[in-house]
Amino acid sequence: MTKFLSVCLFADRLLFWLNAIIVGAILVVMSALVFYGIVARYILDAPPFWGEETARFMMFFLVLTGSALAMRLFQHPRLTMFADMLPARGRKGLTVISDAIVFGTLIILLVQGLDLAVEEGIMRTPALRISYFWIYLAYPIGAVLGLLQLIGVYLAPRVAEEINDGAEGPY
Repeated sequence: MTKFLSVCLFADRLLFWLNAIIVGAILVVMSALVFYGIVARYILDAPPFWGEETARFMMFFLVLTGSALAMRLFQHPRLTMFADMLPARGRKGLTVISDAIVFGTLIILLVQGLDLAVEEGIMRTPALRISYFWIYLAYPIGAVLGLLQLIGVYLAPRVAEEINDGAEGPY
């Protein structure tokens, strides 16, 4: 059983770091693309026809994959004014309930995102001429990452504490 748990913890850390690397890579490439688009438009007077569309789709993926990472690191915005008035046990219960609601929402996002990707996959983007399937695939990918990161919050809470310099999360 301990071997199984150590494999699960290794997989969790791998998923966490893979998610972080993907988010960082998207951010770097998108920033470089936007910078190139600005230089090409205003200095070279030859803007790329594909730049703005590509940056928009990268932003779409960044939001959906980055929100999973933010949830795992307890960096996602939360409204805690009323929760902070509760005793510690009440806060924990409220957190579990809100995480269950988020879990359900991510399941819906996964199912509806897959449906959207398949249904709208026949259409093509205006500039790049790629199938919208690849664009709308961001919904199920972000939902799966969010589900796995949310599960990781409960199964391996120390990962976020190590990354956040020992700061404990809301649990």
